[in-house]
Amino acid sequence: MACDRIRPLLPQLADRALGPLRRLTVTRHVAHCASCAAQLEELEAMRTALRTRLTFHRAPPGLAARIGAALPREAPPAASRPWLRMPALGFAGTGLAGALAGVALTLVVAGVKPAVDDPTSAAIDSHIRSLMADHLTDVQTSDQHTVKPFLSARLPVSPAVPELAAQGFPLVGGRLDYVDGHPAAAVVYRHAKHVINLFAWASPGAPDAPFSATQRQGFNVVSWRREGVAYTAVSDVEADQLATFARDVAR
Repeated sequence: MACDRIRPLLPQLADRALGPLRRLTVTRHVAHCASCAAQLEELEAMRTALRTRLTFHRAPPGLAARIGAALPREAPPAASRPWLRMPALGFAGTGLAGALAGVALTLVVAGVKPAVDDPTSAAIDSHIRSLMADHLTDVQTSDQHTVKPFLSARLPVSPAVPELAAQGFPLVGGRLDYVDGHPAAAVVYRHAKHVINLFAWASPGAPDAPFSATQRQGFNVVSWRREGVAYTAVSDVEADQLATFARDVAR
């Protein structure tokens, strides 16, 4: 698809609003188009700024009920076919439209998102952006004693940063990132010519979770949670190699 057809879809990609087929098409185009990649990066930066800096105000208690009561009540439907009536629902005289409008307004004012973002897709997006923008690291070093303090001092998480060169996964460095609404650490490794992004963000109070592997958009993903930290490893290495990497990190 040409750039003029892709650009209108970039805001939907940034908002996680594209279906799987369009998402794959647009992502593949962006991976080979510097102009569209730059525009997507601007959109993601704006999205991040809005979600982290804007103040949300919750609607006062009872606002939805007051709005619903102020709207005109629905008239009973014509009873041309009595056998189609559904008395148990009690639509007549209930102000259903007003109640629904009030609930919808409460959701908007309260800043409640109608759907939950997908952490796996968000991690893949961040992985792709790091490769397209040539911004793999904020601190480039194979020394875990440099990478871990750099990340821990700037984020509400202290991720595992093992040195795995002996296992075939040399440490490259780390950077600050933002994944699925969470400030996240990205610890970067390599395996042969492949890049592995290990994302970690705080998940306080959540129970530990075992390894969960999946494949999307041509990337392998392994996720797990341990000691209040959620981890997601993303790469185009083989699935068994990424699983080995995840086990080595978790040891």
